[in-house]
Amino acid sequence: MEENYSWIYLLIFLIIPIARIVPRLLKRGGFNENITTRPESPRENFFQESPSPDNFEESSRRDEFSTKNWPKEKIVLGLLMTNVSKFEEIQKKGNLSTNNLDTILQDLEKRGLMKPLEKNGPFGKSIQLKITEKGVAEFRRM
Repeated sequence: MEENYSWIYLLIFLIIPIARIVPRLLKRGGFNENITTRPESPRENFFQESPSPDNFEESSRRDEFSTKNWPKEKIVLGLLMTNVSKFEEIQKKGNLSTNNLDTILQDLEKRGLMKPLEKNGPFGKSIQLKITEKGVAEFRRM
């Protein structure tokens, strides 16, 4: 008579989901605060150097190229220079509101720094924003 070992397959295929679900349930239930399914920041660099006089020059260079204090027009022109051509992408990367970005783009278009281009695609018309040569010169001047 043959013995039935099909329960082994059931066990193998259930171990992985159970091993992932049980720690989540325990954490949610508050039984053990130290149980985690994944580290909080798995790609964090633990070997960062502390600020020293040697690193001061490097950190000042980073601050020099920071976009934190740039005017919004310069941020939009910079994004257009990097071939970001859709309204939603500029809004997301520039962290701008819809109305604010719309007024900036209208102003840039009136000044001739940017031009919208209509393109026909498989899903209908789409508008791409392109920076002009005058816009590139204005970006470098800002």
